[in-house]
Amino acid sequence: MLTYGFLKGFMVAVTQVLFPFKLIGKEKIKDGACVLVGNHYRIWDIVHMACTTKEKVHFITKQELYKNKFLAHLCDIVEAIPVSRDGRDAKAVMTALRYLKKGEKISMFPEGTRNRTKEELLPLNGGSALFAIKAKVPVYPVMCLRKTRLFWRTKIVVGDAVDLSDFYDKRMTAEDYEAAEERIRERMLATKHDYIAMQEEKKRQKKAKRERK
Repeated sequence: MLTYGFLKGFMVAVTQVLFPFKLIGKEKIKDGACVLVGNHYRIWDIVHMACTTKEKVHFITKQELYKNKFLAHLCDIVEAIPVSRDGRDAKAVMTALRYLKKGEKISMFPEGTRNRTKEELLPLNGGSALFAIKAKVPVYPVMCLRKTRLFWRTKIVVGDAVDLSDFYDKRMTAEDYEAAEERIRERMLATKHDYIAMQEEKKRQKKAKRERK
């Protein structure tokens, strides 16, 4: 019988051959409930999320996958959370919140679809802030530094937790949720930009050190 652990191991092995990646900063993610969010280029991106923790990750996925019996079976094994494309799915929201309140992790790609544009990050469709605020859990960005390419190694960077505690127990308005989502978006972009800037600074320091010799 297929299990989450077996599927995770198999998918990681396949992905590391086809779209190899290096995960940086996964120690930031603590045990227990949280929401993992990331930019989205390929279906393989779910593997990056799964590798951030030894705990099970419940993936929020589009309802259309369940039209294929094989994919539907795999989704059932990993206890994925199907959601309609417009994101207005009360059952999916309740399921995600139930997992979070049990101390488990969920992951999602808040852009809502794969990014096939030249934009660094598509507008967020919402949801991540709602889950995090109602369950009172942190949000962690998991960001691909560039679009994944066949046989090219990609770095995946985990950012610092997004603290939304100032929204807890507040009577939330649509504007409040928009502000919370914008905070998540800013942290997602900063995770990527800060890492790139740090690497560039290291290169400058090495270059300066060589020139002093």
